[in-house]
Amino acid sequence: MQAPNMQARQGKQAQDEALRSLHRYVYEQLQSDRKDEILQHARQRIGLWKQGRLCSDYYIRFWSGVVSSGDSAVYKQKVLEASERRSLGMMQNTPFSFLLRELR
Repeated sequence: MQAPNMQARQGKQAQDEALRSLHRYVYEQLQSDRKDEILQHARQRIGLWKQGRLCSDYYIRFWSGVVSSGDSAVYKQKVLEASERRSLGMMQNTPFSFLLRELR
C-alpha cells in the first residue's frame, strides 16, 4: 500500500475511534445525574439543525428519536451497538459534540 493511502487510512481509523470514544462517554453520562441536562442540550442542538436546515432530515429524525426516548439503553442499541457503518455514519453528525471539550 502506498504511504499516502496508509496515512489516510490511519487518520480515518483515528477519527473513527475518537467518535466511538465520545459516544461511549455520552452513554456513561446518560446513566449519570447529568442525563436530563445532556438530553436538553442535545434537543437544543437538534432544534438548531431543524431551524437552520443544517443537516439532512435523516439525521434529525434519527437523533430526535434517540434523544426523545431519554433511555440510555435505546442510545446504546441504536448508536453503540448498531452496525459499524451505521453507527459511525450517525456519530459524524451528532448533537452531543458539545461534550468533546470534556474529553480533552
